[in-house]
Amino acid sequence: MNQDVFIESKPLREKIADIIRTDIIKGVYRNGERLVEPKLAKNLGISRTPIREALRQLEGEGFIEIVPRRGAVVKELTIKDIDNLYAIKANLEGLAARQATVNLTNEQIEILIGINRKFRDYAEKNPGIPDEHHKDNIDFHNVFIAASGNEKLVDILDGMSKNFQRLKSMLMSDAGRAANAVKEHKKIIDAFISKDPDLAEKTVREHIISGWEYLKQRINNNG
Repeated sequence: MNQDVFIESKPLREKIADIIRTDIIKGVYRNGERLVEPKLAKNLGISRTPIREALRQLEGEGFIEIVPRRGAVVKELTIKDIDNLYAIKANLEGLAARQATVNLTNEQIEILIGINRKFRDYAEKNPGIPDEHHKDNIDFHNVFIAASGNEKLVDILDGMSKNFQRLKSMLMSDAGRAANAVKEHKKIIDAFISKDPDLAEKTVREHIISGWEYLKQRINNNG
């Protein structure tokens, strides 16, 4: 790999972590697979020191774990891991929704309505494009997360979003789930329109828990 790809504002460690993280998300590296430093260094055309630093970062993010006598291996997300992630996500995004209620402008609410309209179209006409559905879902949530005005909360949720990208291949959203998401998003939008922080927090938490229940059912059915 040409080292020129690393010449940008990001520190080298973060750039390498981005590459390895993306490969894990795409399934290039499978659960339990070893990430061998010399091989990574050779493939990326760099020394082992920044590779080691990047692996430590990914360990902190929960993408890999350091196993005695094996070194760095891709960490498997267990049902308990995902359950814990969703519990945190539900509570933190619920808090973001509560704080966003007084800040959301009419224009931002219109953006939410527009995104939900795309969800409706997806459910009715395009059950075969999960990537687009996934991006729209991220955009919907990011509108009110940003509107919370809580920079620390935004940073925490942004960091968590990297782990949720690993679930993308498991989600495989179908038209039925998309139709339910349309209804759940409508309740969230109505809560924001009514400027009811309690209701906004409640509906967002219920929406995220509903998504987890759907995903858990698919995992169990495929297991």
